[in-house]
Amino acid sequence: MNYKTQFVKIENLPPANSFLSCSESAYLQTLRSEKRKGDWLGGRFALKVLLARESGFLPLCSLPCPDSWTSKIEMSEAALSVLKQIEVVKLPSGAPQVFVGSVPDARSVSISHSNGWAVAAVSPAQSLLGIDLEKIENRSRVWASEFFVEEERGPATDEHLTKVWTQKEAVVKLLGRGLSLNTREIVLQKDEVQLKGRALEVWQSLQSPQIILNSTRFDNHFIFTVAYAVAPAAMKFARI
Repeated sequence: MNYKTQFVKIENLPPANSFLSCSESAYLQTLRSEKRKGDWLGGRFALKVLLARESGFLPLCSLPCPDSWTSKIEMSEAALSVLKQIEVVKLPSGAPQVFVGSVPDARSVSISHSNGWAVAAVSPAQSLLGIDLEKIENRSRVWASEFFVEEERGPATDEHLTKVWTQKEAVVKLLGRGLSLNTREIVLQKDEVQLKGRALEVWQSLQSPQIILNSTRFDNHFIFTVAYAVAPAAMKFARI
């Protein structure tokens, strides 16, 4: 699958004003809770670093860019200046839109965060992308019955339910409609996507691309899922 990712530990971020644009700094001040601020900053920083690295900007600043940043992040003024030129704007749907030097960037991007970690992903233009990171933790049967159809609950272990939840969230982000979609309209069985209702309509409006899922463990305590859509093609699905 043609995408790249960048993980960062939120507590290791450099000062916010060192990598945010003026408008991003202004938006940060509207967020009330420290946790919300940290999550938002982590996602923006991860995405900016990833885009700068993939564009070839950051190597010019001699910055090491590990896929997973687990120690205190120290960057040169030149590198931070590059990040300030990349602006991440939140669309009405909730999806991020990137501008580089005020010019829209056509690449597909997605952001997620969970329990002190943030992650961003980028894929080429004309692709669709959605990611989700969740900590493996207790998930009750009541919760599962509210968001999952019976076929998805499987062994009902915390790891299984967390994995299915990340897959649903990643597909919702890929479809680009945010909370307007019902997670029960996205059915996951053996890592295959089945759609119905509004989710099916949205998928068809996108020319029915084949959706590929990749779910892995991260840092031993998390499930990370990427939903990636290649060039439009017929995708097998069930009309439920």
